[in-house]
Amino acid sequence: MYSTNAVIDTPAVRPGTHRRLIMSTILGTTIEFFDVYIYGLAAGLYFAHQFFPSISPTIGVIASFGTLASGFLIRPLGGIIGGHFGDRYGRKKVLVASMITMGVATFLVGVLPTYSVIGIWAPVLLILARLAQGLGAGAEWGGGVLMLVEHMSKNRRGYWGSFANFGIWLGIAIGTLIFAAITRLPEETQYWIWRLPFLASAALVFVGLWVRLGVSETPVFLKAEEKAAEAKRERLPIAELFGKHKKATIIAIFIATGACSYQIYGTFATSYSRALHLPVSTILLFQFVNGFVAMGLTVFFGWLSDKTGRRVLAIIGSVLVVPAMYLLFWSLNNAYLPLVLASLILLEIGHSMVYGPMGAFLSELFDTRTRYTGVSIAYQIGAGAISGLGPLIASTILASAGGAPNVYAVPLIVVVTGSLTIIGALLAPERAGRDLPL
Repeated sequence: MYSTNAVIDTPAVRPGTHRRLIMSTILGTTIEFFDVYIYGLAAGLYFAHQFFPSISPTIGVIASFGTLASGFLIRPLGGIIGGHFGDRYGRKKVLVASMITMGVATFLVGVLPTYSVIGIWAPVLLILARLAQGLGAGAEWGGGVLMLVEHMSKNRRGYWGSFANFGIWLGIAIGTLIFAAITRLPEETQYWIWRLPFLASAALVFVGLWVRLGVSETPVFLKAEEKAAEAKRERLPIAELFGKHKKATIIAIFIATGACSYQIYGTFATSYSRALHLPVSTILLFQFVNGFVAMGLTVFFGWLSDKTGRRVLAIIGSVLVVPAMYLLFWSLNNAYLPLVLASLILLEIGHSMVYGPMGAFLSELFDTRTRYTGVSIAYQIGAGAISGLGPLIASTILASAGGAPNVYAVPLIVVVTGSLTIIGALLAPERAGRDLPL
């Protein structure tokens, strides 16, 4: 199941190369989650009226979150495609393609006509753009993580690998700040100005491509390529993955579901605050503050996992988010805003314990010849498809319970996903400080 052969520890890279590697990965995941998060916020706040006006507001929000979920559901396919080419031909080429795909799809959302202009084609084109965005994003995270993990020292993989998730929070923080400003504008202005962040994402893509094109292929991949040049051209990475690493893949999927909690306390909770008639701009400012807290926590827990191991942090974090989630919804229902911010920070502490070390944790489960495919599929199923269903499931649970304030069944989502993460962590080998499997 797990390869016992190990590579020689990766030599240190030159400082300039080191900085470019980190910047490339941070920009890639920043763009990925800026795109995803602004879509999620726009879906919760605006899409129901503009793309699904012929149905009730509640069902419109559910339909809008359904389009959000569609992009997450197709991510595993993006992971399979990206992983296949990344394991056969290199990480860098796939990462360039993924960034272009995400950028073009996000830009197109910003120029889509609404239902009042083109009728049913508006939601159809919205879904198609979201699917394209999901395909590109499906190939991004795994490759970005590997560009760091496979370049860096075995004793600091958790720390350096966490910078991929640092970029995620940077993208979320930027998107949150922009929408916090948008929601303070007059109502009639908001219904067109939400498009500007989607259009502006093109600038991020151009900067990201400039940095990424100057990054070299990982030495771990080049070493494996030399040893199996002919076999590489003949093999199918996904077949090898499920032939030899089925257990590792299932474990990795379970671990990755630990990312689901954010989709509840970030995306869904923001939409829920509007149903309670709370000041959405204030909630978004809280989310912005929490995003900056998350940047520090993600890197800290990535660093800490190099000392303590990945497993113990994943277990503690999965337990912590459950009571914190109940506290969040109690605080929202009672409009006690200081406690809302405190509960968001508690949730982020638990989430970052799982999420900070996740890049290294998943990478250490697979050998080099299947690592891009394995990491991408596991992450995009657990943290992508399953987590992406979170707001849709939460909205459906809320609607079936009669709407706000009957929200207390929603945290059961994180009970289930957290239990899966704990099971995965208990079954996973601890490889902090050890060489990556060859």
